[in-house]
Amino acid sequence: MFMGILNSKALGTVTNDKSMNDAKEQMNVEEVQVDERKLFNEEQDEAKFNAEEQNADEEQIADAEEVKEVSMQTIFKPSLNATEPSSPYAYVWVMGGINENKPAYKGFIWDILISARLLGKTGSTADKWLYVRMSPESNREEIPEEDYKLLSAHGIRIIHLKKSRTESFGQITYDKFHILNMTDYKRVMFLDADTIPLTNMDYFFHLSDPDHKETPTLLKPFFLYATLREPAQGGMYMVEPSTWIYEKYVETVKDQHEKAKDLPYPHFNKGMGWGYHFKNHRDYWESISANVTRWNFYAAHIDQGLMFYIAKYIYGNVSIAIGNKLQNWKHVEGRKKPRLDGVYFDILDKYQDKHQPPLLAYQFYCDKYKFDRANYKLEGLGKEWKCYPPYNSMAHFAGGRKPWQNELDLHRLHPRPRMNKRYTQNYNAATNLWFQELAAMNDEYKLGIDFENWNTKVLPIMKESPLGARALFKDQEEVISNVGQDIEEHKEMVTRSE
Repeated sequence: MFMGILNSKALGTVTNDKSMNDAKEQMNVEEVQVDERKLFNEEQDEAKFNAEEQNADEEQIADAEEVKEVSMQTIFKPSLNATEPSSPYAYVWVMGGINENKPAYKGFIWDILISARLLGKTGSTADKWLYVRMSPESNREEIPEEDYKLLSAHGIRIIHLKKSRTESFGQITYDKFHILNMTDYKRVMFLDADTIPLTNMDYFFHLSDPDHKETPTLLKPFFLYATLREPAQGGMYMVEPSTWIYEKYVETVKDQHEKAKDLPYPHFNKGMGWGYHFKNHRDYWESISANVTRWNFYAAHIDQGLMFYIAKYIYGNVSIAIGNKLQNWKHVEGRKKPRLDGVYFDILDKYQDKHQPPLLAYQFYCDKYKFDRANYKLEGLGKEWKCYPPYNSMAHFAGGRKPWQNELDLHRLHPRPRMNKRYTQNYNAATNLWFQELAAMNDEYKLGIDFENWNTKVLPIMKESPLGARALFKDQEEVISNVGQDIEEHKEMVTRSE
């Protein structure tokens, strides 16, 4: 698939590696599935390597094929509730546009794998899930086997979603909201497939869970964070799943999209947004640098606006980080507008520092800010707000900052100590960490990634994101017609594999 850059033959043998077996032992997999897969592998090996010696006839081969079919059905298509959680918490990623003939999607797979590795290294005990939607152009219904093996080896369970009739960045953002229906868990955190954690982010779960006695309950069950000009960012958020909130999400989307059909381009009312008129309620949304009364921020018409509306104006019990400030909001019965339940400053970093190992990488010179706040300056750009959790808890390689879509300086794999200070500027240190983890994974699983010739061989086929770099208003017509149908089909199109 990768034209010699990724050695698919070597990748296909990863299940025989001890590291793969060790990783799989940590997964919460039903014994019957392990036994069936083992039986399938044994019979396949027997048929392949000892056919002459055993004089396998057509009936034996047919039996082996039947075992394969039953085994793969068990692996890829058990019932929705077949997997018992091993934790009250879960991390979830979403991927779309996967086409086995267009390997650019591999960068997002690598990012998810790196995230899982870093969570494991920092002590996370939460479950890990990936929602997958194959491209309509793909000939497959599930991800390629080599991807499945790697994801499984890192404890990532997979949910395959039905192919859409069309695909776009805007459409795939709605798949994030299926986490609202993951009622096996007390808390679920969504992470974009272009983020990596820089610490054990389980502490956000703990700070929102009254049953976690080792920490105070500082956070509400929903948790969002604002950025410079948006009240909610789509790279990460935490929710409390429930049937009720998922039904409210479905109702909201269907109602808004039905109305949107009659609206002129871009099919979105920036006054009413998803169903809340700020001016009529004498309200506004807040970001790092703005207080605004219209739904006119980036992605207000899709995931960022929708999650902000669901969390704050339907659920109501939400915490929102705005730089070093934490707002806690509380639902008021009979009112759309929630009540401010508390404002705290400099509180989350205390628990990130107190209960976690040091950050794996610093960004925006935040290591300097951490130890010398009085003299911290970053060219007058005012980025010190990025030095607080959750901003410094992760790296978000949004837009054109994705490591796999940029040239590789081999020094990133082995940074010189004297350059470490410079590497904490912007995303440098996090990008170095990303490549170092990919290189370690490449060695461990013999992926065959050619780092020496990255810029000439790997980069050209990884450069473009399968669904583009951002959601566009021009996609709205297809989004409006497709997403409603997808929601209706959700129970049928979701299958879990372990």
